[in-house]
Amino acid sequence: MAETLTVGVYHNPPKLFADDEGRPRGVLGDLLQEIAKEEQWQLESYQCDFQHCLTLLKQGDIDVLPDVAWSESRAGDIAFHEEPVLHSWSQLYQREGVEIEAIFDLEQRRVAVVSGSVQQRYLASVTERFDINVTWLPVNSFAKGFQAVADGEADIVAANHLFGDWRAHDYGLRATPVIFQPVRLFYAASPQLSEEVLSRIDDVLRRWKQDNGSIYYETLSLWRANPKPHQAIPTWLWWSVSLLFLLLLLALLVNFLLKRRMKINREQLNTNEALLSTILDSVDAYIYIKSPSLKYRYVNRKISELFNCPAKDIIGKRDDDFFDEVSTAAVKAIDQKVLETGTKMTVEEHHKLQGEEHVRTFLSIKMPLTMVAGEAPCLCGVSTELTEYLEMQTKTHRLAFYDALTGLPNRRLLMESLAEVTEQDSHLSRYSAVFILDLDSFRLVNDIQGHESGDQLLIKVADQLQQQLPQEAMVARFSSDEFVVLLKVLDEQQGDATHRAERLARQFLETIAKLRNDRALPVSASIGISLFEGTGQSVNSVLQQADMALQQAKAAGGNTLRFFNMDMQISVLERASLEGDLHQALERNELSLHYQVQVDHHGATTGVEALLRWYHPQRGWVSPATFIPLAEENGLILPIGHWVLKSACEQLAKWAEHPAYSSLTISVNVSSVQFQQPEFVRNLEGLLAHTQAPPGRLVLEVTESLLMNEPARVRSTMLKLRAQGIRFALDDFGTGYSSLSYLKRLPLDELKIDQSFIRELLTDKTDAAIVDTTILLAVSLGLTVVAEGVEKKEQLDWLKGHGCYRYQGYLFGRPTPIEYLFEAY
Repeated sequence: MAETLTVGVYHNPPKLFADDEGRPRGVLGDLLQEIAKEEQWQLESYQCDFQHCLTLLKQGDIDVLPDVAWSESRAGDIAFHEEPVLHSWSQLYQREGVEIEAIFDLEQRRVAVVSGSVQQRYLASVTERFDINVTWLPVNSFAKGFQAVADGEADIVAANHLFGDWRAHDYGLRATPVIFQPVRLFYAASPQLSEEVLSRIDDVLRRWKQDNGSIYYETLSLWRANPKPHQAIPTWLWWSVSLLFLLLLLALLVNFLLKRRMKINREQLNTNEALLSTILDSVDAYIYIKSPSLKYRYVNRKISELFNCPAKDIIGKRDDDFFDEVSTAAVKAIDQKVLETGTKMTVEEHHKLQGEEHVRTFLSIKMPLTMVAGEAPCLCGVSTELTEYLEMQTKTHRLAFYDALTGLPNRRLLMESLAEVTEQDSHLSRYSAVFILDLDSFRLVNDIQGHESGDQLLIKVADQLQQQLPQEAMVARFSSDEFVVLLKVLDEQQGDATHRAERLARQFLETIAKLRNDRALPVSASIGISLFEGTGQSVNSVLQQADMALQQAKAAGGNTLRFFNMDMQISVLERASLEGDLHQALERNELSLHYQVQVDHHGATTGVEALLRWYHPQRGWVSPATFIPLAEENGLILPIGHWVLKSACEQLAKWAEHPAYSSLTISVNVSSVQFQQPEFVRNLEGLLAHTQAPPGRLVLEVTESLLMNEPARVRSTMLKLRAQGIRFALDDFGTGYSSLSYLKRLPLDELKIDQSFIRELLTDKTDAAIVDTTILLAVSLGLTVVAEGVEKKEQLDWLKGHGCYRYQGYLFGRPTPIEYLFEAY
């Protein structure tokens, strides 16, 4: 029993319409009937408008709908076969006297366009974007639009090219070079339809397309849709090539007859040669014949124009006389392959002429050509230049994905990139962030100084943002004065990711605040930040969160930033406030040094360690664990560290004048940031000279991480200071990853055992073993061992019994201001 398919038919000639009996006609209708005839299907038509047909198809009320363009959204609801039935696009058509070469030529023109069509939406969007003034003439069909142009009511009409090629001539219109919206057309199917039906449609279409004489090409020719199969070059070119072969064979025949009837047929031969030359010179393609040694034997007018010299100067020369070295090698390789294999080749070539900087692109057909029987074949080539077409494609892509004013990615490209981040694999637990940056009072710039000044400001902002952008990040212009920054990879830890995002956002704010336009109008911005962890959030939700944060920044008066997550925001604000207070701490004398004594096994004080403290008028005592890492991060550790060393040197100078204290040492912790400054040695030498402090009583405490970072440079710095008499102690030993080879090579005097090992010394065998081993190691290296955090007499006794004779901890005294240091003991 024959299979019955219900076919939706809507009115869109010449591609599809219903005849008087309701049967599908037009290009796709006729082809479907022929497919059904081969496959023995029964077709039942159902007439409907396009949108209603699509709805019926999704519901399964009809089986097949011809003339449907593939799109990703449609592919999710309905089924498509693989082989396109047709390729189509939209095009502008004009009447005589109107010359339209590009979209910009539509200025002050009357354009007829079908109401609600894709052509209307596209053209309206493009002309609005480029501020092109167009008068629209809405019509209800392509035929009405063509008639309006023919009657002089409009200058141009927009239609799909199939209808235009079919009917433009009837209305006295001709196509313009402006084409847009290329699509592939299919027979769409209901999701419930058997896949076997779609597979059979593909089989028939592929078989037809391989046969130039098939019903497929007869139907296309009948409706003037596409008269040649699989043509990558224009139709006239195929005719020209065929005509070339015919005329060349004719010339050979005439040459043969000429030997017998030279005088009789000379005039006829000259006539044929002139005709051949006229035809080949009239073809808009590069046509040439090369000898077996690849010398030019014939070139048409287009070749002469390309090489900018007459044909007689080209004949007998090779490609290296006209192309650069790289292009010549590429051409030679292809030509030799054609001659060696004896087969035709169609290739895309990219060549550069001598004296030109730009590369030209050609689509070339090359084939062997036997000129004389028994002789080696020549090479015949026909090439069409695609350079302008490819440049148009590049410009179209640029218009689609980049902002015309700033050159930044536009909203569309940003949304695609953001979608890639939000859809990343769930096992990649990394935080990303989106900034929405909006210029404060940008409308004021436009109103006071004009739009040109506003545009220049936007260009400056875009340039500055790009310069500061880290790797794996992008910035896009989202709207008028709104920019969006996508940080694809921040950190695996939320806190670190938050701090990185906050610091970059503040850099943006500072940079924009420094911008000035031509009248020095102040510029500032507000930033909203959404931090997210890849999966689990949609693109829209991330942008909505960043926009909500932006509105909070605006409400706070602008020139600031806000996070969507309140916990993050509170943390950032607190950290920013603390950083601001720390900037003032030195000026307000809020920093001070407390000293903790170090004693030997006889109970005698041998020295003190200087410990930095900060008392804030409102916060009270701020923990060093809180403010010292912050100072290292923002660079404040340099002036603070210099103040600490200066204070310690001044104290050593005072003690040097009192015999009771002159032998005491002061240990000072030195930050790795401070120690690695190029001027650190010079500055410290200057402090010692200025204060007259004894260098041998100053002990610099360094960490294991500092020693491991650029050890050669660190050793050089330590040796310079050691030459002055300054001593070194390795602080918190055992908590890092020191190499014993570095300990041996570096000029260390003391090894300080971290208090974390001393705390559980009496109860934890592992800690006891570590301390014992450290003491033995220090003794073997000739270093003094100082145990930190000694709080109990039992700990002291254990340390004495195992060879440690220097101690520091609450058992001997807490950190105390210098004026109370020795009163407590």
